[in-house]
Amino acid sequence: MKKSFPKLVIVGLFASLIVSGLLIPWKGNEGNAFAAAQIRQVPLPGKNIPKYVDPLPTFVGKRVTGTALTVSMEEFQQFVMPQAMYALDPLNPPAPGVDPLKGTYVWGYKVYGSGPLYPAFTIEAQKGIANTVIYINNLVNPVLQQYLTVDQTLHWADPWMQHGLMTPYAGPVPAAVHLHGGEVPSESDGHPDAWFTPGLGITGPAWNLGADNICYYPNTQEAATLWFHDHALGITRLNVYAGLAGFYLLRDPLSLDTGIPALGGLPAGNYEIEVAIQDRMFDTNGQWYFPDLGINPTVHPFWIPEFVGDAIVVNGKTWPYLEVEPRRYRFRLLNGSNARFYNLSFENKLPFWQIGTDGGLLDTPVRVNQLLLAPGERADVIVDFTGLAPGNRFLMTNDARAPFPKGAPADPQTVGQIMQFRVISLTGTDTSFNPATAAAGSLRPGNLIEKLPGVAPIVTKRQLTLNEVMGAGGPLEILLNNTKWDGMMSPNAGGITEEPLAGSTEMWEIINLTADTHPIHLHLVQFQILNRQPFQTNKYIKAYNALFPGGLNPADGLTYAPGVYMPGYGPPQAYTTINLDGAVGGNPAVTPYLQQNPVLPDPNERGWKDTIRVNPGEVTRIIVRFAPQDFVKNPRPSPFFSFDPTLGPGYVWHCHIIDHEDNEMMRPYKLRK
Repeated sequence: MKKSFPKLVIVGLFASLIVSGLLIPWKGNEGNAFAAAQIRQVPLPGKNIPKYVDPLPTFVGKRVTGTALTVSMEEFQQFVMPQAMYALDPLNPPAPGVDPLKGTYVWGYKVYGSGPLYPAFTIEAQKGIANTVIYINNLVNPVLQQYLTVDQTLHWADPWMQHGLMTPYAGPVPAAVHLHGGEVPSESDGHPDAWFTPGLGITGPAWNLGADNICYYPNTQEAATLWFHDHALGITRLNVYAGLAGFYLLRDPLSLDTGIPALGGLPAGNYEIEVAIQDRMFDTNGQWYFPDLGINPTVHPFWIPEFVGDAIVVNGKTWPYLEVEPRRYRFRLLNGSNARFYNLSFENKLPFWQIGTDGGLLDTPVRVNQLLLAPGERADVIVDFTGLAPGNRFLMTNDARAPFPKGAPADPQTVGQIMQFRVISLTGTDTSFNPATAAAGSLRPGNLIEKLPGVAPIVTKRQLTLNEVMGAGGPLEILLNNTKWDGMMSPNAGGITEEPLAGSTEMWEIINLTADTHPIHLHLVQFQILNRQPFQTNKYIKAYNALFPGGLNPADGLTYAPGVYMPGYGPPQAYTTINLDGAVGGNPAVTPYLQQNPVLPDPNERGWKDTIRVNPGEVTRIIVRFAPQDFVKNPRPSPFFSFDPTLGPGYVWHCHIIDHEDNEMMRPYKLRK
């Protein structure tokens, strides 16, 4: 923020001033120099890193299969930048024992003897064939712990039970693994409290509810681009930044998504490529640089609201190039960044043909010239390079602002460029699926909720808010429905508030009172977007604030006048209060403040999603069926899944800007019978 505040600013006032232009939203860390709390680091400007030196690493012929896998978390060094960039900075030497000539210290997964690698070697699974993965934490005395500073004032894993200390954490590294987008038992979901340290020396509270490091993945859902990444409470942003991420491709031998080259099938073999896009920063010794000077240092000494880097890393390489033949390719795109959104396009105007979303294939390919991806979102696309002459070179570019949507423009010399494509000669004949000539329903039979007969009626409507709490230097924390992670100090919430009935269908109306777009992710289920609709933010916030009772707020220990927003108190009213819209959630009805007509989701969003962009000043409506994707086609008795989803520690929903997720923008939910 460019304006200072003498005390906590109520979210209603903040949002009102944002709308009226009197305040400037937090602009992120991009372009700022921050001192490192533990090791003196000097940032290496991204513009100084040579581009298009190294080829894009791919996993063609290297994907790992099997029904019993062991995956370990390891620290190692990898040449993320071009090797010539690694040299010792004599004026600012690295941490003791670090040899910059050997590359960047990263954390990565070692999958079944392959690797370790950042990002991990892709796991490939088959629909209907379950697998079991044993996760091992081998992050013993890691070098990176000196570079990635844990803020112990956040609500985090806290193995040594020293929450509130203003000093960096120096104990064993906690980690948990979440299969993002997976229909899995909660014991295997990578619950934020299911963390464990090396040797299982210390484990999180979810272990008392059945979680452990042996995860069972049924693989009964639709073929899709899933990914696995760290999910430990309060440090996900650091562990994922270190490198703990990888693709998990679920195949279906009865669909076009077999992964096997075939006449009329989707591009496969050498022509199917995973693409994980992340932004990063480096220091002058070639090591990860993660700003750790908190914007509200007297409260959170090391936490910043959104990390945005000045270098683009794709599949573990800065600004790589890919040689492509003049034919069709299938790309599995993932935004694996902490907070940066990407609005992708080709500088030669080639279109993307999107064939799949987070949760599987679309009914029909959708042509888009620009592809917007929030953190955590995936897009399954075909790009047709047919007709391009060998020797042709062009870029995939990005023009999304950061923070999105009103932050700084993408620098066209750095983060405005993603990777380079180089056309080479065609080998053989391209007989793959052509999205430009595909008929409706050609990818898979329709399976959207609104198209299916027999879907259970909506039994619950929830209206839930996104709230930003401001401190003297900018955002202090970000909340879901004005409730902190455990809700124990929220009189109008407390504990778990979202408890859907297994098998039921609900409408969630998410009311964004902040200045940012937030990617909201629900564990366990794939859902569908109904629509988005703008609302009168100022008027709604006035009605919202008027419902707060005043008095002592247990969430922060401060006393408030009636009608003033109380951060973390919970919704203005009790969660179970049914408002005039017939919705629970404890918030005033939003209908009187709606503007214009609802806007349907973009054509390439009209499929199964587990992560959705919730824009500022809008109500985003999603239809969530708490049952498997194939529930209507293949009905099963309660609890409907092939496992009992009501057991174990439960699931969570959260913002996938993981800097937000780590600072209270996550809530537990649990299914009931």
